[in-house]
Amino acid sequence: MYTQNVREGYRMFKERRFFRQLYESTRLPFTPPYGGLPVKFRTYIGEPIPYDPNITTDELVEKTKTAVQALIKKHQTIPGSIWKALLDRFDKRCKSD
Repeated sequence: MYTQNVREGYRMFKERRFFRQLYESTRLPFTPPYGGLPVKFRTYIGEPIPYDPNITTDELVEKTKTAVQALIKKHQTIPGSIWKALLDRFDKRCKSD
């Protein structure tokens, strides 16, 4: 399962020097996100991974990781754009994925 446009919906500030100094003085991990932008989130469900009692947990982890990476590669545009995600929210055309 993968949700498209999560990166565009919530971002972190790029200015790190100020937050680094704040961390060094207080030791609190403070980097506020900004976002809650009205981008369109789409959740994609991948093909089920069949149960096989003969594989190890490490092999199952690799299968799952490969399946999620394939979903990301298929559905997410890299690099992401907040403007494209916002325009996609108001796109009236019906997409057939």
